[in-house]
Amino acid sequence: MTVALSVIASNLITSYRRTHYRVGTDCNSISLHIDQYSESLAKLLTASKQSCAAIVSAYNPYSQLASNEKNLAVHEQLRNLLQLRAYPIIESLNIDPIDQWLPEKSFFVPGLDLNTSRSIGQRFNQNAIVWIDNEAIPRLILLR
Repeated sequence: MTVALSVIASNLITSYRRTHYRVGTDCNSISLHIDQYSESLAKLLTASKQSCAAIVSAYNPYSQLASNEKNLAVHEQLRNLLQLRAYPIIESLNIDPIDQWLPEKSFFVPGLDLNTSRSIGQRFNQNAIVWIDNEAIPRLILLR
């Protein structure tokens, strides 16, 4: 069996892995980290009666910096798609702890299965998504 190599630069993958994925935008927000269990996330999944979730963004397609106006426009397109499909959404932020990247708006989507998460990420030209199963451990899923 051969393993496909990603076309995503290793420094970008490192950046995605160190990002703080903040679910919610108020004082009750929770910060998630790739491959780290979160008790708060487990409680959120239980409260939402879901066994999985995803964090998806439309910002900076293929990690190419876009203008604030373009990013906000595609973010609203993503919101509309998720709402059209009747997914519950929680506004979220992806924050680079070393400030190499500006914070990116995203959505935490309880109940979004892995295949649909991948499809939405690819539709918005993203390199990766974050997917969570019932173990409440955020996983980085590369799309290219």
